[in-house]
Amino acid sequence: MQNKKHHRSRLKTTLVTAACGIAALAPVNGDEPPDPARFGLVVATHAPDEGGLQLKWPTHIAFGPGTREVVTDLKNNRFVYRDSAKDAWQASPVAVSGPHSLVHNPADGLYYANDTENHRIIAFRDLSSGTIAAQTGSIAGVTLKRPHDILIDPATNWIYALNPHSGHVFRFTAIGENVSAVQAPAGGYARALSLVNGKLYVIGSAKGRIVKIVDWDTPTFQTYDSHDPTGKSGSGGSWTKTGLVINDAEFFDGSWYATSYFSQSYAGGTDSDENKFIRFKTLDDLVAGNWTDLSSLVPGGMNPYFLTSHGGSLFLAIFNHESPGTGDAILRLTPVAN
Repeated sequence: MQNKKHHRSRLKTTLVTAACGIAALAPVNGDEPPDPARFGLVVATHAPDEGGLQLKWPTHIAFGPGTREVVTDLKNNRFVYRDSAKDAWQASPVAVSGPHSLVHNPADGLYYANDTENHRIIAFRDLSSGTIAAQTGSIAGVTLKRPHDILIDPATNWIYALNPHSGHVFRFTAIGENVSAVQAPAGGYARALSLVNGKLYVIGSAKGRIVKIVDWDTPTFQTYDSHDPTGKSGSGGSWTKTGLVINDAEFFDGSWYATSYFSQSYAGGTDSDENKFIRFKTLDDLVAGNWTDLSSLVPGGMNPYFLTSHGGSLFLAIFNHESPGTGDAILRLTPVAN
């Protein structure tokens, strides 16, 4: 499988077992900590490490080139990075406002990032320098408005980005080069893109919908609407209030994983933890509601956001919507068999 986000200190590891739990990874119901064998996963805190930079609404982690790791730190308006797991995290001076993700393009050696609140895509070569090599506020004649996810297809070197409000998906090889756009039927606000087996998927958040781009040039789409007893939608909510509000979906180790934007302020007094992190085998299972609720692997009250598969593990950015910076982290989920 070609998984999404091929773009996307000392490691502090915390196993979530019935005998060993910590407050940061406490179960959502206050009972016994979850047993990883129950879901076949071991959970670890990947960032920040001890003495590392405090994160505030981290939304994404990217890997590369080499052993470099880059975290998009939205509320701190920055990227933080380290050259390897042995190095300390440091802040990049690249000036951004509310970024959501970035990708490294090996074809030209540049990073491409969505500078969300500045409504632009930027490219730069060096995380330790503030120099921006190129930028744009529109692609293929479409104005960028709070662009979110960005990724690269390593098989083709196409870079893809997303306008969340309109569902416009952009494709290009560099800023201003080979640009085109399609408008996906996301059904409302859309936060993410995923690449699986060479096919691009648009993650329709508000509708709880995943849209497969069957053919870019036609364009042709196939939609999968998640099971939703509420019949409602919204940019945030809870399972019983809105149904799924999918932040991201990623195919990893033979299954799909999906996160939803559930928080106390959006939940209206309902349970904001139920079904905020789920796993299912096929997109037809998503439609049928045939999934496993993995929410107990994420701290109670924390919002799980973008997913990145890398090196046999699945990485999950989490943040505290109500109190930014309180427990915000990047988690690493590794199959027990690994």
